[in-house]
Amino acid sequence: MPFVQRFVEPKYLSRTNLFDEDGNPKVTVEELQAVTNNTLCNALRQLASLVLVANDIFTELGGQLQTINKRSDAIKVKLNVLEEKVVKFDPKEVTVRK
Repeated sequence: MPFVQRFVEPKYLSRTNLFDEDGNPKVTVEELQAVTNNTLCNALRQLASLVLVANDIFTELGGQLQTINKRSDAIKVKLNVLEEKVVKFDPKEVTVRK
């Protein structure tokens, strides 16, 4: 089971039941506007939370990419040193034991 690292809140935008079991409306027009406004506010909160999560993900990704860049630069330096040694190597100068 994966470990949850980030949460997007609010999870549910509007948990208001507008009708009773018989199908009759439970709210008036003014209450319906309040529910609509509450849902819209929660949608905006959810988008803001999503932006913060995305920012956190991209910040972490940027740090990991900087680490990879440093490691690849170190490998490039090592490869350049090896390339210089290979270019300077002359097999005719090496003595072979009998």
